[in-house]
Amino acid sequence: MKPSEKPENGQAASMENAELEKFYADLGNGLHAMAQPLTILRSAVVACTLPNLPPADHRRYLDISAEQVERACGLFQSLQQLVIIRQTEAANQPIDIAELLAPVVEAQKEILEAAGLQLQPIMAADLPLVLGDKDRTLQAIFASLKIAASCSSAGDIIELLVLTRGHVIEATIQNLRSHGKRLSSTDRLDLALSEANIRSQRGQFTCAEDPFSVSMMLPLQDADPHWQEELSSEVQAHQVH
Repeated sequence: MKPSEKPENGQAASMENAELEKFYADLGNGLHAMAQPLTILRSAVVACTLPNLPPADHRRYLDISAEQVERACGLFQSLQQLVIIRQTEAANQPIDIAELLAPVVEAQKEILEAAGLQLQPIMAADLPLVLGDKDRTLQAIFASLKIAASCSSAGDIIELLVLTRGHVIEATIQNLRSHGKRLSSTDRLDLALSEANIRSQRGQFTCAEDPFSVSMMLPLQDADPHWQEELSSEVQAHQVH
């Protein structure tokens, strides 16, 4: 091994360790989130076995059980997805991001409007192709919009801003009228999924909670291989000034 390669390999090992620690932390948070529906489910099942329980109450506890089973299954599937992302390579290919997101925007507009929310999409014209995985990109967008809706109140506006920034296309999802709602344990698991999906494509992901916003960056098809280092340098220079 060349001496000049040691720092680079050491840095790579450090990044891998950090990613592994975050992966285990996300799994732990997901398991913690599952505790609530399982606890409620257990109580509802026990209640169903009580003697002389009125039929109406028996029906109510069965409905509660069914609801909590759905919640637990959803969380378990999210945990499975985290593991799959960790174990498999992203199928990166050239993507027309505007074409990919167009049907998503239309569908999400209707869903959010039904919840009393407004989706405000802003897309730059003539967006270049990015290098990424279509399925993982869509999963990240869907999950982030779901979180934004979860921590919003009726009348809020959720903005989806997509533009070119140097060697990347950046998609930002933010609540323009945040009421300071805290993220639930389910929201945090969805956030972990979004981040894992983007980072598995060699993209970058940042988030803030109050007001809620996420920023997802994917490299352009012809991006400089060192675009992440250049972006980090730009951010550091901005912070200094």
